[in-house]
Amino acid sequence: MTLVIAGYSYGDFEQESIYFASDSNITQNNVVMVNGFKKVIEIPIKMQDLSFSGEWFNDYYHKSKNDAVCAIAFAGSTLVAQHMINSIKNHLSELYPSYRNGKYILAMSCEGSKQLRNGDYDDSMFLPKHLNSLINADYISEVVEHSIKAVLDKARKHTSMGRYFSAYEAEFILGIQCPQDRKYYLYKYEIVKDPVLGAVVKKAIIRRNTIAMIGSGKFKQDYFEKEVFKAAFDDRIFTKNAHQTLSLTHAYNSFFGTHGFVYSGKRIFKLLNEAIDYENSTGSNIIGKPSGLFELQNGILKRVGFER
Repeated sequence: MTLVIAGYSYGDFEQESIYFASDSNITQNNVVMVNGFKKVIEIPIKMQDLSFSGEWFNDYYHKSKNDAVCAIAFAGSTLVAQHMINSIKNHLSELYPSYRNGKYILAMSCEGSKQLRNGDYDDSMFLPKHLNSLINADYISEVVEHSIKAVLDKARKHTSMGRYFSAYEAEFILGIQCPQDRKYYLYKYEIVKDPVLGAVVKKAIIRRNTIAMIGSGKFKQDYFEKEVFKAAFDDRIFTKNAHQTLSLTHAYNSFFGTHGFVYSGKRIFKLLNEAIDYENSTGSNIIGKPSGLFELQNGILKRVGFER
C-alpha cells in the first residue's frame, strides 16, 4: 500500500510551491517486498522542434532542452502504475507543434493526423510567440489523463477489467507550475469501476484550500486537512480579497511562520511519519519508512525532508 499527501504552499512575497509527503513501502499481503521505493518523480515536458529549409517544412526533431517539468506521485498496483507512468513520460516528452483550422496546436505522438505535413509555410509562421503559449497546466493535465486512458484501452482488449478490477486500481497526483500564468496546480487521477468499460480514469483538480491524498483508504483526508488548515482558520485565509490581504497575510504568517512551506509541508510530513510509526507499532506494514518530503518549485523537484 501507499500514502502520499500533496498540497500547495505559500511563503514570503507570494512565493508558492507544491509539496509531496510520501512513504516508500511496496507490500503484498502485509509483507514488505521493497522499501525505499520512490513514489514521487519528476517528468520533463518537451515540445519537438521544427526543421525548415527556407519555407519548406522537413520534419520534427527531438531537442534536449525541457519546455517545462511536472511531478507525478502514484499509488496502487505497482506494475500497472509503472506502465501508466511510462505512457505519461512518452506522451509528455513528444509534443508536436502544428497548425489546424487557423490555430496553433500541440499534437501528441499518437495523433499523427494532427501533426504538421511536409510543405511550404510562410516564414511569419511558427515563431516563438506562436509556440511559447501552447503548453499550459490544463493541457498537460489532459495529456496525463489521455496517457492513463491509453493504457486502459489497450488492456481492455486482453481481459475482463470488471472481473480483475483490483489489478488495475491506481491513483496519481500531478503537480505542475503553469508556464503561462506561473501558478501551481494539482490534479488527482483515479481508476474507478465502470459498468460498461470495466475501468475508467477520473480526473479532479485540487483546490487551494484542500490537500490531495492517494493510497490506503484507511487514512482519512479530512483529518490531515483539519490538522494542517485548522478548519476555522481555513475559511479566512483561502477566501481573502484585496481588502483582507494585509491582515490575513499577518495572520497566516503568525500561524504558519513567514515561510509557508517550512511549516505546512513539514506539518504534513510530521503527520505522515506519525501515521507510519503507529501502523508499524501494530504490526501493519501497509506504509513504511524511509519517508520523503518533496518540493516542486520553479521547474525543479527536490527532496527537502527525509526520515529513516
